Amino acid sequence: MNELDRLKQYPATAKQRRFEWDFAKGAEKYEVWDEIEIGATGEGVQTFQIEEEDVVSFNTASLETDPAMVDVDHARQNGGLVAHPLFVVSIAFYCIETGMGSWIRTPGASNPGQRIELFEPFEIGEEISARITHKDKWIRRGRCYLEDQWDFYNEHGTLKATWHVRLLVPRTRDNIREFQTL
Repeated sequence: MNELDRLKQYPATAKQRRFEWDFAKGAEKYEVWDEIEIGATGEGVQTFQIEEEDVVSFNTASLETDPAMVDVDHARQNGGLVAHPLFVVSIAFYCIETGMGSWIRTPGASNPGQRIELFEPFEIGEEISARITHKDKWIRRGRCYLEDQWDFYNEHGTLKATWHVRLLVPRTRDNIREFQTL
């Protein structure tokens, strides 16, 4: 069984079933290190409507056991469902496709660090959009680093979270193709 077939057993929500798990598909349209313009800003391609199943599925996959995070009935009676702090990462991947910030999907990328600032809890029913800003890129020991700042807003323009993400990525499209043939 190949890796993509193996992954098909895991989607538990409607969004997960619609999500493209094959990150190599469309990779020729992803941003690459050589083309990133520092200071450029753009919006995610789509928004993320937060539903109970999204939060519970992510929390369960993160091995949470707190009833406030995995038991909808308990959460309704005690102030609402609490999203895992890393839930914002699933929102980010959902909001992009092949536009601004797509380099986080690049085959062959690795994650040397990230920082997440949560300003307000994510609420069920909110529609979250992402604004991405290319902050920095550099080469260290022959490896290409990129860093973006992702700001997440609800439908009222309230800043909910900021994700500072840094990845080591292939420098060029040819480098991506080389990785895909391994």
